[in-house]
Amino acid sequence: MRIGAAVLGFLALVAPARAAGGAAELAGRATLGADERPVTLRLACDPEGYGLSATLTVPRFAELSPAFDFDALEGPTGSTKPLAAIRVSGAGGVRGVTAAASGAVAVDPATSFTLTVSGARRGEDPLRGLGPGLTEAGARITWTQSSPRRSDATLAAAFPVTDPAALRSALAPCLPR
Repeated sequence: MRIGAAVLGFLALVAPARAAGGAAELAGRATLGADERPVTLRLACDPEGYGLSATLTVPRFAELSPAFDFDALEGPTGSTKPLAAIRVSGAGGVRGVTAAASGAVAVDPATSFTLTVSGARRGEDPLRGLGPGLTEAGARITWTQSSPRRSDATLAAAFPVTDPAALRSALAPCLPR
């Protein structure tokens, strides 16, 4: 048994370390028709799984339901249409992606709704192309979310990147090299 433990110890020393991912939150503002409110954007890195992900949290979403169909985006039966447009603009230009966002009522507080864009474990990483722009000083991230109900207003959120070093540190394992 000593040999087995020694071999396992040796393998632990020579095996490549798994890159640890991180996350950062940005504060921003969203508009939907005449309504304007504070929102948050959580950017996360899962280098061994989903890659980069972005989660938009909309507080007090029920107040907006008459003008935006949150229910049609919720859960596994929610819309899979690419209704989310995420754009990063900065000194390096503009980069954007259109993707499907999965929705859910937040656990805490339950008065918020989250929309998440992330890759699948099949190697998809729709946000990877945004990576270089996310960490530029003065960059701005915008998320435009269309409703599955065509007559609805569009939810538009904007987030200034105020600490690009913190984003770079949190997202580094998922950014293109």
